[in-house]
Formats: sequence, C-alpha cells, structure tokens
Amino acid sequence: MSAKLYKFPDVGKDRPHQENVRKATDPLVHSSPPFLHRLVHIVWLALAIVWPIFKWLFAVDVLFQFVRAMYYHNTPDVFAGVTAMIHASLLIAITYFVEFYGPRKF
Repeated sequence: MSAKLYKFPDVGKDRPHQENVRKATDPLVHSSPPFLHRLVHIVWLALAIVWPIFKWLFAVDVLFQFVRAMYYHNTPDVFAGVTAMIHASLLIAITYFVEFYGPRKF
C-alpha cells in the first residue's frame, strides 16, 4: 500500500514581491512617537486591570446622571441632560478603548 503525494503548485517556488505590503521603513508603520505609544499602553493596562470594578461604578454614575436629568427636566440654567450625555459618552468611549484597543505587537 503506497500513499499518493500531491504537490501544490506554489510549494517550493519563490513568491513574487508584493507591492501592497508595507515595509518596516515606511513612516506610516510607526507614526506615533514611542513615548506616546508606551503612555497609551500603560493607560490601557491600568484601565484593563481595574475595569471590572470601574465599569460598575461608572455605570452607577451614568444611571445617577440620567435620573438627575429626568428630575431637572425643563429647569432653566440646569444642564443635567448635557452632563448625563457626557458621562454616557465617556462610558462608551472608555469601554470601547478597553475592550477593543489592546496593545499592538511590533
């Protein structure tokens, strides 16, 4: 009993140079300064560590701001709705940053 070996057409051949692949010397690959990149990574790491507790506290704050906005509805010179929207937007932005950013590997 012998096994049949099938040779794929591209195996063993040198691949042509791809023009759309970025080179390591391309300025767009490392566009951010190393200090800024490390700072963002440290902020992301700190937020990721405390995120399980922080998201609950921040969600309670957003709920409080929403209830406050409902209480002060149609009260002149009280911008509780704007404050509630800012707090909710920050919660969404920080959630997106922690969940989907992640550190890049070079």
